[in-house]
Amino acid sequence: MEEENLNQDNTIIDTLKQQADDYLKGWQTERANFLNYQRDENERISKMVTLNERKIILEILSIVDNFDLLLKNLNQNQDEYLNGIKLVYNQLITFLKNHKCFSFESINQIFDPNLHEAIETKKDETKENNIIIEEIQKGYMLNDIVLRPAKVIINKIN
Repeated sequence: MEEENLNQDNTIIDTLKQQADDYLKGWQTERANFLNYQRDENERISKMVTLNERKIILEILSIVDNFDLLLKNLNQNQDEYLNGIKLVYNQLITFLKNHKCFSFESINQIFDPNLHEAIETKKDETKENNIIIEEIQKGYMLNDIVLRPAKVIINKIN
């Protein structure tokens, strides 16, 4: 009889151990699922923030482009206006840099369709084929991603 009770107790203990193991495995699975959910949600939020930042910066880039054109074509005799315009332009550039948005060099670089948009081709025998000879509009990167490709003129020798 005592042996029967002992066997019954061992069976109950084994059942309870199995139940505890099942609960532990279930808890560990749910914990892993929750951590994966947290990671995925953080990535989604980060992408949303980057997309919103991208929209804002794209709007500001059109203003910067107009300043580029203005500074390029402004008569140097108008120093007061020029200094004021340069001040605002530098503030815009600082704003872009603070948001990890930078222009990149294109002139005398090899044409890369990931970074450049060819607007026109010209022939210059003194330069290599597919070298960018003129930049029409600067290209910009945001967090190491091309925000806007540079519009360029490339050298084509045929």
